[in-house]
Amino acid sequence: MSIIETEMAKLRARAYQVVNHVRRQLLLLEEGVRERNWQRLLEIEKLREEALEEDMRLDRRCARILALHQPVANDLRLVLAVLRMHFYLDEIGERLSTIGRRLALAMPELPSTDSDEIPIAQLVSGVRRLLELCLEAFFQSDTEKAKRIDAEDEAVDQTYEMCMRRAVQALTASLSERETTAWLEIAIAAKTLEKIADYATDIADASIYYAEGVYYWHRFARRSGSPS
Repeated sequence: MSIIETEMAKLRARAYQVVNHVRRQLLLLEEGVRERNWQRLLEIEKLREEALEEDMRLDRRCARILALHQPVANDLRLVLAVLRMHFYLDEIGERLSTIGRRLALAMPELPSTDSDEIPIAQLVSGVRRLLELCLEAFFQSDTEKAKRIDAEDEAVDQTYEMCMRRAVQALTASLSERETTAWLEIAIAAKTLEKIADYATDIADASIYYAEGVYYWHRFARRSGSPS
């Protein structure tokens, strides 16, 4: 194996370590919401802190390859795709920490009958499934899988809209100050989860860039409302 091949293998392994930290955060969020274990959601921030060192190691690995090994064509595209993926994973990890804190404080303030009616657990599960598909597409260099994630993304959008409708309905009723704050926090968490889904599709697009050397802009066009 050549030096550049060894470096690229190490890069993939380092990227996978960063991915696993985000996976653990999202799984913890899903389990905490499903089991109504609100205190467990606060552990997501601790996982985020543990991931920061891995983040820096991945950045250093990319910088080392670019500075010392002069990658070209396919290898260079992989480095750029990993950097792109890493940016989105960093955003996802940071937002998951915020969501965990918001839901841990907000959900206990609502009567169980109200909290059961908002499909936040379904939304979290949908986002996790979408992210897993996008990560699989990235590490398997499966462009066809990357291009077929729109159905999962649409399912996440529909669940998000259900959450927001329920939050708006609740906020039109007569509520205590604590309940009003709780519903607002839940709405913000739902919106953040919807944004994480967008970042997941961007990771899939990065895998297409690595494999084909082109950016796959149709999802961005659809989200922005502009023609593709």
